[in-house]
Amino acid sequence: MWPFTGPGAAWLVLYVLTFALHAVFVSYVVGGTVYALVQAVRKPDDAIAERVRDRLPFMLGCGITAGVAPLLFLQLLHQRRFYTANLVAGPRWGAVVPALIVGFYALYLAKASVRLRKVALGVGAGCFVFVAWSWTEIHLLMEDDAAWRAMYAAGRRVYGEASVAPRLLVWLGAMATLFATVSLWWASGAERRRLVVIGVAGRAVAAIACAWLIARGASTEQGAHGWLYLALAALAVEAVGWGWTWVAPGGAGPLLVTGAGTAALVAAAVVREAPRIALLEPPRPAAAEAGGLPLFVVTALAGAAAIAWIVRTVASTPPESGDGDERS
Repeated sequence: MWPFTGPGAAWLVLYVLTFALHAVFVSYVVGGTVYALVQAVRKPDDAIAERVRDRLPFMLGCGITAGVAPLLFLQLLHQRRFYTANLVAGPRWGAVVPALIVGFYALYLAKASVRLRKVALGVGAGCFVFVAWSWTEIHLLMEDDAAWRAMYAAGRRVYGEASVAPRLLVWLGAMATLFATVSLWWASGAERRRLVVIGVAGRAVAAIACAWLIARGASTEQGAHGWLYLALAALAVEAVGWGWTWVAPGGAGPLLVTGAGTAALVAAAVVREAPRIALLEPPRPAAAEAGGLPLFVVTALAGAAAIAWIVRTVASTPPESGDGDERS
């Protein structure tokens, strides 16, 4: 079943899986930053927001690190298209890196200073939404040969295709749900019910955005229909999990939400990639002979082990006494 068969199947599978992992981390960062900002405006002593602020810099580091693999696979699979879209967008696309740097330090500032917390979180949220918008743009621009020439001739750096907005909205909704899903494991009781509301609201936003895309004529590639049905089935199971978590916050609802949400994320990643399969170009002989899969597997396992060790170490370290925030 596509993309697990045919030429380049191994690279496509690895791209989809690593992209899904990256999406989990960045969703926690984007969703968590927005949640912490809203709660900072409403009531700074919210327990979920406090945990989120403590974890955001680490989760952003994980998101950036986890994004290296799918970025490399993207360059390998779509060399000409990826680099052409980069060059056409030019400095506007290059602004992604400074935005991430500013957002990264803004998260540390939000964690350290009560006085500047709202401003720092607002700056961080703005930076991360800008990055999400930029990636949505570049994803669509890679597929639009005609836009390359038009943008270059006009000297434009912004890809103004109308489907950028609904696609971005789909991912922002999904990010809210993924944030809530991860946060369930650190919450209990009433906190989990609040996260249920966020998770379901995120799915509702994504559904509205999908309807918007369909109204504009978007459709799923024929070869990806099976994955679309799998995603829909997983979302139905996930909905049961959210309901279970609401009724019995201490039950197994989060486990059902996490399992079904993972299946939906992977299936959606396949559906997302499907339109670009026809655009794949044969690899250059030197690239085809280079290989490197064994080294990648070893490195991936070593990296996963290192991250797991860091998470375990951080989770087992008792918090320091006192609160330096009040002095800021």
